[in-house]
Amino acid sequence: MKQYLKSYRVVLRTVGPVFVGSGREIGKKEYVFLNRGLVGIPDIQRLYGELAKRKKEAAFEDYLLENRSMDLTLWLKKQKIGMDEVCPFLKYTLDCGDAVMEKGAGRLQVLECIKDAYGKPYLPGSSLKGMFRTVLLGADIGKHPEKYQRERQELKRNADTGTSRVSYLKRDICSVENTAYRLLNREGTKPGDAVNDLLQGLAVSDSEPLSVDDLVLCQKVDLHTNGTERRLPILRECIKPGTEIRFTLTVDTGICKLSGTLLMEAVRAFMESYYRNFAAAFASAEKPKANYVLCGGGCGFVSKTVIYPLYGRQEGIRLTQKIFEKTRVPKVHKHDRDREYGASPHTMKCTKYQGKTLQMGMCRIESIKAY
Repeated sequence: MKQYLKSYRVVLRTVGPVFVGSGREIGKKEYVFLNRGLVGIPDIQRLYGELAKRKKEAAFEDYLLENRSMDLTLWLKKQKIGMDEVCPFLKYTLDCGDAVMEKGAGRLQVLECIKDAYGKPYLPGSSLKGMFRTVLLGADIGKHPEKYQRERQELKRNADTGTSRVSYLKRDICSVENTAYRLLNREGTKPGDAVNDLLQGLAVSDSEPLSVDDLVLCQKVDLHTNGTERRLPILRECIKPGTEIRFTLTVDTGICKLSGTLLMEAVRAFMESYYRNFAAAFASAEKPKANYVLCGGGCGFVSKTVIYPLYGRQEGIRLTQKIFEKTRVPKVHKHDRDREYGASPHTMKCTKYQGKTLQMGMCRIESIKAY
């Protein structure tokens, strides 16, 4: 009997911090400053139980319900409770890395990373497959530009028309994906139906669970093409640089003619295009190696789209500017000056870690082995 399924074990290692959000924000009443470089996330129910023993449950309830600017660390100190007394009730601690977190400071947005039912961080298979989907599409456009000539002309024409910001370019991007992927022509279906997608033949597992010790708190930093950096009051729970991430790819070869070698060729081609058309405009950006990928959230517009593979650098800048204009990105971001700055967007999404500026989401594929 012929074997149609082929499986690969993939080992990914983080080069920069990787963030995949749970959709939840950790409020200032949900973390404590243990020291200058360490933040603790308490188990609120267990902490409440301890406070009840001390007859402070009513005061704690009032604090949680009221709209106060005071953070939890300061409130506990006002209750004469030291951080050493709070430590037994912590779920986990987070290294702050190079994030600027000051006690009593204004509101900081702390975004939680996704975790499994046991509280362990991981990378969802949907995020990993989305990464590969974009990589394969961008690489195919670069390899077979003639295939996308109609879509290229149509998207360019529609860029100058007035339309809803919600539906802007939606049909054009679907058309590009249909040309690349929706080729199965199953009986009783239309060419653009999702059931005709070749990547139905690619299954990507969730990663193996990681440890909360693999997390670090990273601050959002925008790196400008002129080399200046701007720290933003947004912190993310990220998988720290140097962490090994393992997951499985399963290819149904009856549907999808993809191999580990072909995938790595696509990765190389996509990252070459990414550097040539965008990252090279940033003087401090290093050229990514052939096995590098951009994974997770907060990596930036260019890592999630194929505008630059379709149009190249100069026309890509113009169209990306137009996209930001049509989707009403606030003028304070100054995208009208992107051509002057030599990149659109003219900031790269980064963070600070151990004194270095690192690009968010940068990883390297260490191995793809069939088994």
